[in-house]
Amino acid sequence: MSGAARTPNAERPRAQLPEKDVLTVRWLAILASVAVVGFGYVYRVVLPEAHDPWIYRFVVAGVCLLVAGMSFLPGRPGFIPAVYTLFGVITAWVVVLLGMNEFAPEYALGLVVIAAIISAVLRSTRALAVYGAATLAGVALVAARIPEPRVSPQLFGSYLVVILVLFYIVVRNRLRAEREIAASEERYALAAQGAHDGLWDWDLRRGVLYLSPRWKEIVGCEDGEIGSDPAGWFDRIHPDDRARVDADLFRRGQGAGALFESEHRVRHSDGGWRWVLVRGVWVTDSRGAIVRMAGSQTDISQRKHFEEQLLHDALHDSLTGLPNRALFLDRLERAIAHTHRHPERQFAVIFLDLDRFKVINDRVGHLAADQVLQAIAERLLRCLRAGDSVARLGGDEFALLLEDVDNPAVVAQRVQHELQAPFEVAGQQLGVTASLGIAISSTGFSRPVDVLRDADAAMYRAKARGRARVEIADAELHAHSLSQLELESQLREAVENGELRLHFQPIVVMETRELVGFEALLRWQHPGRGLIGPEEFIPLAEQTGMIMPVGRWALRDGCRQMREWRGAFPEAHRLWLSVNLSSRQFLHPQLVQEIHAVLAETGFPPDRLRLEITESVIMDDPATVTRVLQRLRESGIRVALDDFGTGYSSLAYLHRLPLDTLKIDRSFVHQMHTDPALQAVIQTVISLSDSLRLDTVAEGVETDEDARALHRMGCRLGQGFLFSRPLAPADAGHILAALPAVLAAPQPPR
Repeated sequence: MSGAARTPNAERPRAQLPEKDVLTVRWLAILASVAVVGFGYVYRVVLPEAHDPWIYRFVVAGVCLLVAGMSFLPGRPGFIPAVYTLFGVITAWVVVLLGMNEFAPEYALGLVVIAAIISAVLRSTRALAVYGAATLAGVALVAARIPEPRVSPQLFGSYLVVILVLFYIVVRNRLRAEREIAASEERYALAAQGAHDGLWDWDLRRGVLYLSPRWKEIVGCEDGEIGSDPAGWFDRIHPDDRARVDADLFRRGQGAGALFESEHRVRHSDGGWRWVLVRGVWVTDSRGAIVRMAGSQTDISQRKHFEEQLLHDALHDSLTGLPNRALFLDRLERAIAHTHRHPERQFAVIFLDLDRFKVINDRVGHLAADQVLQAIAERLLRCLRAGDSVARLGGDEFALLLEDVDNPAVVAQRVQHELQAPFEVAGQQLGVTASLGIAISSTGFSRPVDVLRDADAAMYRAKARGRARVEIADAELHAHSLSQLELESQLREAVENGELRLHFQPIVVMETRELVGFEALLRWQHPGRGLIGPEEFIPLAEQTGMIMPVGRWALRDGCRQMREWRGAFPEAHRLWLSVNLSSRQFLHPQLVQEIHAVLAETGFPPDRLRLEITESVIMDDPATVTRVLQRLRESGIRVALDDFGTGYSSLAYLHRLPLDTLKIDRSFVHQMHTDPALQAVIQTVISLSDSLRLDTVAEGVETDEDARALHRMGCRLGQGFLFSRPLAPADAGHILAALPAVLAAPQPPR
């Protein structure tokens, strides 16, 4: 047994006396020197003819003072042997005097009291027995040589007084020390009971280990089940922790009184493992070798369980129990490092996104939709081999990490097959499909985010090509992903560097060409590529979250520009401003407060502002959208439904939403002359708008024929190249300066 059998090789340490006992011995030695001189004086007075050589008293008194002086030395080397020597010298002196002067030997029995005193101070019953027996033997030998011993009451009385005084001093000191020890032990027992810790004490010199009942209770043992052999402790330590515990307990270079602690597992009697915290202190000898250690043991199993649970929760999804994004990226980083060391082995990442999962959410509710996600997690786990991983990245997005895989498309097909079976939720059968994107390590990656980016891009390509299909990232897609990443970085700098621009497209009455307002359209003045249209960077901004600062800037700058025009041109007071809001902006909890702050900052009136949202915003969360629209309406702000008819059907909600305008998408206007069905759709939208008392604006009006057809169908307002292209603020200012003139012809390209 490596831990229990091993004890440091150390010499037996010198015994140490408590400071109070040293003080007692010191005073006893001083009083003994005085008593020696005094006893000799009384001796000569009582018995002038007695033999009492002065050299004897000088030696005995000197030894007494020497012992008293040694008590002041640092470390007091040889102090205890000197105390025993003092007792021997006094004993020999008294016995010699008795023999020389033929006194009664019973006088010397007081030396037994002195032996008891010194032995009590030194806490040595063996010394009491040895020196008591030696004294009695010496007195007996002397008495045997004295034929007729003399008796002196005066000498006996003085001798007895000295013995009683010394005895009183020692007994009082011992009683006080015992009371203090008892109080200390009581405090210690109460503290140990209150701490509810197990206690242990290991004497390495004798190889004896004491374990308290509470220590044994922690490991599920009875009081007598574990003896004093250290193996009873060390054999219960978990094999994986054994070497660490051994290193903690026998750490080199630690002085006496140094503290240590160790957390490890011990085997419980029920066969399980308990986590314990062992704290202790070392006792060392003069050479620094550990000769004893003692301390406590605390059961920390519950704390460890909480720590493990917190760590698990930090790295796993609370709904499905799968690893989350942080843990998945960590495993993916390890896979990349493994591939760099072993290029012949490749891994793959499958990025999975459920198709139209929001429809399921709206159909069965969030609780049932969560059950679908849990069932999907279980099915994905069935598709994996040992060593593979699946994680929920958020929402309805999952990712699979396939280690040492040759054909990840096979696993992707297996996933598609698992998802084909309907899900039984809330008494309904729900069909779920998913779009999958695959990134393979053979294309070369150095960062986990690069792998996810390519897999995500492949997934979006699968959605764009019809959903419920699998796409593999290739070099072209990889280059596109890098381009998008670079564009994202540049877009962040564009917001900070003021590279965004607003262009304003007029909205007019188609019959009279009267200007009624502007729609603010974003542009990006790229330092290298020139002016970039919104179709190239707005989807990226929505995907990365950059749409929030971009949208706030567009709203603030549009209102600021309209305020300037209202101050410069009287006709601008009747014009409204339309600003597009993305779904992220519209569902932001602070949207209404932010809009009010912008209006207060710019001084633009709320009733001249129209916010444009798409049908998809309504379908994301109809209840929340309704509440937000009502708050906007109460503030006087108007709302337009943009691109009506191109997204999810919102007819079921249309009559309940506080809207002001419907905008007919440009795709309908462009094709209405070649597709009579589209004319019927446009007519239906216009009729629906009239019945709900909403304004109708047609987008993409490019020819007079378009304008006349829309006017015949009852559409009053329009915007498009027929009236004007989107204009820079300076060009829009020229139009405002010419008001009340009408926009009779299309403007040249800008």
